Amino acid sequence: MMSSALLKLFRSTGSYLLAISRHSIFRPHSVRGISIPKTDHERAAAARDLLKAAFGERVITADDPTSRPMVALTTPWSTTCHLPSAAYFQPVSAAEVSTALSIITKTQCKFAVRATGHNPNPGFSSTREDGVIIDLQLLNDKSFDPETGIASLGAGNTWGEVYTWLEGKGRSVMGGRYEEIGVAGFVLGGGMPGFVNLRGMGCDQVRGFEVVLGDGHTVHCSAEVRPDLYRALKGGGSNFGVVTTFYLQTYPLLKTQYTVSLYKPDDYTNIIEASVAAHKEMETDAQAAYFTNVHRDFVAIGQLYADTPEEEPKVFEPFRKLESMMAPVVPKTNGTLSTLAQAIGHRPPKGKRTIFTISTKVDKDLYLAIHQIWQDITATLPPSSDGTDLHYTIQPVTASAARAGRDNGTGGNALGLQEVSQNWCVFTLEYARDGDDAVHQAAMDRLYEQVKKAAEERGLLLDFVCPTFADKRQDVLRGFGEENVGLIKEVAAKYDGEGLFQKLQYGGFLVRDL
Repeated sequence: MMSSALLKLFRSTGSYLLAISRHSIFRPHSVRGISIPKTDHERAAAARDLLKAAFGERVITADDPTSRPMVALTTPWSTTCHLPSAAYFQPVSAAEVSTALSIITKTQCKFAVRATGHNPNPGFSSTREDGVIIDLQLLNDKSFDPETGIASLGAGNTWGEVYTWLEGKGRSVMGGRYEEIGVAGFVLGGGMPGFVNLRGMGCDQVRGFEVVLGDGHTVHCSAEVRPDLYRALKGGGSNFGVVTTFYLQTYPLLKTQYTVSLYKPDDYTNIIEASVAAHKEMETDAQAAYFTNVHRDFVAIGQLYADTPEEEPKVFEPFRKLESMMAPVVPKTNGTLSTLAQAIGHRPPKGKRTIFTISTKVDKDLYLAIHQIWQDITATLPPSSDGTDLHYTIQPVTASAARAGRDNGTGGNALGLQEVSQNWCVFTLEYARDGDDAVHQAAMDRLYEQVKKAAEERGLLLDFVCPTFADKRQDVLRGFGEENVGLIKEVAAKYDGEGLFQKLQYGGFLVRDL
């Protein structure tokens, strides 16, 4: 039941909220004599009640266990993705997002924005009970303009939904590699598509954004309109506003050929040599992609090709020469991006997950050193039978991936990619829901420090850290380079002048941490 004071507060600000007028988060903490609560929990309760009064059943709390946000707490991609928040609001329009930001501003409540909640960093798309979540899942509209080839996608869409919908129109888009990955977090974090070397990063496919700014205004940006905001959003994350619609360039239906096979882990030297050799071949074949995913009990190698050739692509010959293959888990298949996403999607048992990433130049000896470090630290962890799986993935990126973002005529992105062959190596630790967080996180911390040191000592470490694979403690924005850091700071100050997204947002790779 909402208190009379809060009801009075809502009524006194109702016309203001619905008008979506400019507001300031540093005006005195009162509205027409009504004091704003002082503690974080009280502010969250005030925001929850105002949201409920405005939007009713689309504001969900922990006492509604059947709602989608509540179900997400018990069945997440990672239990660290979702924390129990004071309230989850599911808007159906940009105007409702604006109203929610006005309520958040007036109550000074902490908040987070969630699309699908795929990021395992606590607080990035979640809050505790001292904050509220703007859950964008219902913003899942889709439309397609056949004249321009541009798809308009609401922020709540997943790539699996988008691929299937577009393929019905004979079109494809360069998006996430797994079905369950959301459009919003992927694009705003740069986004590494399955065929990154073909057309660049996911953010390089964007032709425009619809954004709700901290002052409540909804604006559009593109290479021609607000180009500074447009560029900064391509990798700059949640520093500027809430993106409600993405306008993405599509292409004629992309046919794909792929296979995933398991190899014996004790053949790691030959597997690493094959991975390096295939990467070098990829520099002259932008249609090729692969991943080498190393576990204690097996190594999974995925060979992906953006066409359906009758002959085996030459680029994968180093893998065909390996003699340690145990079994193909995905036989050679001719398909599309949607079938590829279904085939390679990683759906581990329910549990906890922590990640980090390191970007390096391509070097066999470094990879072997990293493997030895990984082996040593893995040996200190509980066995696989206990649900513990520390694995790493070699992800090759060619110089053409960086050039694609620069040369596609859309003003570039904010990532600062170097035009060199590189590996975005991702380390993932998955463990049981009741596992010891301190033990597992300490192992990841040691692994990070030792891998980083090995790359630094060899002069092979790159500054860039891909946001979608990074741990919350990594210095992601600085890795974009001084020029892009300056751009992101300037754009954040210009479009979020009162600092709503820096001061009240729960977490993320934010300007406030620079």
